[in-house]
Amino acid sequence: MKVLFPEKYGFCNGVREAIRKTAAAIDKAGSASLPCFVIGDVVHSSFVMEELGKRGLIRVDSPEEIKGPGTVVVRAHGITDMDRAILIEKGLEIVDATCPVVLHSQSLIRSNPEMTVVIGKAGHSEIVSLLGSGAAVLIEKPSDLKILQKGEYPAVVQTTFSVSVLDEIIRTAASMGISLKLLNSVCSASIDRRQALLRLAPDVEAFIIAGDRSSKNTVELYEVGKSTGKPSFLVSSPDEITSEILSFSVVGLTAGASCPDTLFQSIRRRLTNA
Repeated sequence: MKVLFPEKYGFCNGVREAIRKTAAAIDKAGSASLPCFVIGDVVHSSFVMEELGKRGLIRVDSPEEIKGPGTVVVRAHGITDMDRAILIEKGLEIVDATCPVVLHSQSLIRSNPEMTVVIGKAGHSEIVSLLGSGAAVLIEKPSDLKILQKGEYPAVVQTTFSVSVLDEIIRTAASMGISLKLLNSVCSASIDRRQALLRLAPDVEAFIIAGDRSSKNTVELYEVGKSTGKPSFLVSSPDEITSEILSFSVVGLTAGASCPDTLFQSIRRRLTNA
């Protein structure tokens, strides 16, 4: 089997830096015989979380579960202002691994005295953190716009949100007399990976997307692959490579922004050595 790679794939800078900060925080806390926590996943990768767990990271679901003293890492998707205040009150050392793009969006929401429109997927950890940063309302799809009155609204967008759905929301809003003033855009790393995958389409029979199913940008890559009309497969480990996948002569292999290179390379080896 021949395996082709796009120009852009795998870890983005925000994910790489979040993992680096987390590893350093674990080591520092460990040297002081203190625990190191994270609320939720540092990044959406069970592989990464398993490796960090082996190093000593303790995952919890809420700040209430954390008993000080110790260190807590703020995940790449950020946390709400209320959760941050609880951590400060507990006297915990906070290591902020929030993606710079998300930090910027949170800052914009806090600085806006009026309501900010947040465009993204309900329940996603990044959206939870953005909605918890000030006066904000969630728009997930064009039909949600009915909750807004005519006028202009500042808006921030989930970093991994679908560009096509965003365009549809903006067009629908304009037709309703609603102007969305985008204060930022979908993460450039996510856009670059989608466009690189599309450029590879004419040269491959199928796409393999490496990453975690809980990762929004990985799922978006999978959907982009399917949109080309080529068979597309999302795999989170070499064990998920099926006989159907191995039946193709030429495949395109890419990876979501939270997929570590060690996992990507193990999947590559499974494909090329079959």
